[in-house]
Amino acid sequence: MAEAVKAAAARQLPGFRLGQKQVYLPTHIITMLRKEHLPPNEACFQVPLTFTKFDLRDYLWNLYNVEVKKVRSYVKGRPLAERPNRPGSTYRPQALKIMTVELAQPFQWPAVPDNLEPWNHELFEMREKTFEQRREEQYNAANRIIPMASRQPRSEDRKKLASLAKDLLSGKKKWSNQVQLDSKWDAIVQEAAGTAAGKGKRESAAERVALRKDALEKEDGEAMANSKPAQ
Repeated sequence: MAEAVKAAAARQLPGFRLGQKQVYLPTHIITMLRKEHLPPNEACFQVPLTFTKFDLRDYLWNLYNVEVKKVRSYVKGRPLAERPNRPGSTYRPQALKIMTVELAQPFQWPAVPDNLEPWNHELFEMREKTFEQRREEQYNAANRIIPMASRQPRSEDRKKLASLAKDLLSGKKKWSNQVQLDSKWDAIVQEAAGTAAGKGKRESAAERVALRKDALEKEDGEAMANSKPAQ
C-alpha cells in the first residue's frame, strides 16, 4: 500500500509544472519517429502544427507517464507535389512540425523484426507497387507518352501462354477444348483429312490467291490477243 501511495505521489509530482487545459476526445495525431542517430535519452515526434512544446510535454506525462526535461521543435517545409487526378497541376503540401524531447529515463528502440508477415507486409508492397504504376500512368498521360507493349516486361500469364503455344506448335501437346462436336461434322472432318492427305500438302490462303490472280491475268491476256484486229 505504501508503495502505491509513493507511486501515486511521484506520478502527480513531475519535474515541471503541468498545464490546466483539459482535452476530451482529441483529434490530433502524434507519431513517434525512429531516428537511429539520436542518443537513448532523446526521442523524436511528428506533431500537429498547432502543438506547442508544453502540449507535447503534458501529453507524454499524462498518457505514458514519461517525464520530459527539454523540448526542441522546428517546422519542416515540403517540396512541390502533383495534385491527384490533375496531371500538370502542382501544389505545396502542408509543412511538418517535428519535436525532439530529452527524456528523464533513457529509451531503447526494439530490434526490427525479421518476419513481417504478421503486419501484412506483402499486401503493403502490392499496394505500393500499384500506386507507383498509377503515378507512372498519370505521368505518361500528362506528357502524351505511349508506352510500347513490346518493351514492357511480360507477365507470368503471357509467359505461360507462350510456352503452351510453343508446345502446341512442336507437337508435344494436342489442343482440345473438351467440347463434343455434333456428329454431322464427322463426314466433313474426314473429307478434309482425306483431301489434305491426297494433296500431300495444304495450300495456304496466300498461295490460292496468287494462283487465282495468275489465272485471271492469263485469261485477260488471251482475250485481248483474240480481240486484236488482224492486219
